[in-house]
Amino acid sequence: MTTVHVDLSSPLDPEVVLAACCDFSARRADVFPAVSVEHLEVHDLGTVTSDVTEGTPVGIGLNWERCHYDWATPGTVTASVVDSNVYEPGTSSWVLRAAPDAGGSRIEMIWTREFQSRARGRLFNVLFRLLGKRIFARYAKQVVQNIESLANTSM
Repeated sequence: MTTVHVDLSSPLDPEVVLAACCDFSARRADVFPAVSVEHLEVHDLGTVTSDVTEGTPVGIGLNWERCHYDWATPGTVTASVVDSNVYEPGTSSWVLRAAPDAGGSRIEMIWTREFQSRARGRLFNVLFRLLGKRIFARYAKQVVQNIESLANTSM
């Protein structure tokens, strides 16, 4: 199992950051560039949980994961993988925490990935171990910039 941890800051309130992470409308692709709207399916949406399948075209097909999202814990959104064609369900997750910090937010994103033993999983396991920190650090920055941009245009 491999974990990538990224820390960022933003001038936005934590509630704005967290709300963007719990928006499962077509705007999700505007926040998360890896999410393809055509491969986004909301199976269930509650007040503090959701069941969502998200897909990412990767050039050699589609990586998808079905996650149970939970944001009942203040300041935290957790996505636990329950099914995927790449990740091992039950042990793979993504966590975003946002806390107040100097008039904005301190944001922490953590990807914990265990890959399936099939060919696709083995390939992405190697890529994740070699390039994961660099790729996910860049991706996390892009996500935060997207949230800031969307928040600024809706004000």
